[in-house]
Amino acid sequence: MMRPWTDLALAPQKLWQSINQGWSFGNIIVNEQNSSAPQTEQAILARESYGRQIGKLLDAVNELVALQPDAGAGKAAFTEVKDLKARIDRVKTDVALQRIRQLRSDLDRLRRSDEAKDQEAYAAAMKALRTVLDAPPARR
Repeated sequence: MMRPWTDLALAPQKLWQSINQGWSFGNIIVNEQNSSAPQTEQAILARESYGRQIGKLLDAVNELVALQPDAGAGKAAFTEVKDLKARIDRVKTDVALQRIRQLRSDLDRLRRSDEAKDQEAYAAAMKALRTVLDAPPARR
């Protein structure tokens, strides 16, 4: 006996789903239940990442710790801030070195290319780099 075609339907019979009235970042979900202004948080994050925000705060706290007369007295919180900043600075330096290695490889690829557009791109990149390298170092 033949079954009706509706028994073989592959699509779900109820086409609805809940809508998340917020936004997510990795495993973090920001919505009306855990934020009074999720749209504001999303706008801020679009301009200043969590890492950038935390980095600026860490830099400021590290400066404040350095100003304390008892900063070298082995206080755990002060030591942890100093060590955290050192570890993060090391990661930033390591990643910068990786980017430089990649840039050198990319420039070499352009330099060795037989394509005219690649040679033009190489010349433009080298001119821009020379401008940066010839400029005096920025003051901190």
